[in-house]
Amino acid sequence: MCYRPFRYTLLISMLLFLWQACDSEDPSVNASRLRLKLTDAASLVMKEFYVDIREISVFLVDTATHEGEWVVLEFSGKTYDVLKLRNGKMVQLVDQYVPGGTVLQQIKLKFGGDNHMVVITDKDIKPIPLHIPPELEEGLVIDALPMEMRLNTISNVVIDLNASLSVMITENGDNWLYPVARAFPEVYGGKLKGYLAPLEANPYVKVIQEPDTFFTFPEIEKSGDQMAMFQFIGLKEGEWEVHFVPGPESNFKDTVIIADIEQGKTFDISPKPIRLKRLKEE
Repeated sequence: MCYRPFRYTLLISMLLFLWQACDSEDPSVNASRLRLKLTDAASLVMKEFYVDIREISVFLVDTATHEGEWVVLEFSGKTYDVLKLRNGKMVQLVDQYVPGGTVLQQIKLKFGGDNHMVVITDKDIKPIPLHIPPELEEGLVIDALPMEMRLNTISNVVIDLNASLSVMITENGDNWLYPVARAFPEVYGGKLKGYLAPLEANPYVKVIQEPDTFFTFPEIEKSGDQMAMFQFIGLKEGEWEVHFVPGPESNFKDTVIIADIEQGKTFDISPKPIRLKRLKEE
């Protein structure tokens, strides 16, 4: 009988130890769930733009100690045609737990060797390899809009790669990858959405708010549609110039409007669709 209290104490201690061990191996404990997504601002001259991402890291700053460290994320590497990720489309890169009670301040992308673009020339469609400059061999560091990694929450962060500004051509004709990108919470800013017709105008859409300029090509949402949809995400609050620019040989007029973007809201341009006028129309 004298050993029973000891046995009870030992049993409770073992259960407590096992609970703590399981708790320490659970990645969700004291953590925030980070979902990192990739999208694109289109280019006017590229048909395809492939970016070979090999490694992704985030710089997290502890809110208590104010000390920061780079955390390498669980990403196996992949090549993406980012021009497919326009008009609000995204692809998820990472979905994992990171330390909670931190602030995400920077994202680092390391690139592999399979970066290239496909351009449309007067004669044909031409694939062109893109070289990595020495200063980017250790990776591209993107200053993100700070986002707190709160405990037991899901944090969605978007990397927006601006294809039209991400290639440099030297005097020797070499093509270098110099990615221009921004990173922001998915809930940041406002959205702009609209529809254009006729399809024969072959237009692109450009939005401007100094110092930012973004492009996209409208897309047909479903077969048989006689209009094309365009969308921009992550736009800062305030007035944006919206330019509808038809193809140079289409004989349609340019059109410009002003859109007032508000945080957390979608600015739907009316009418649906905006119908571009021919050059000879009054």
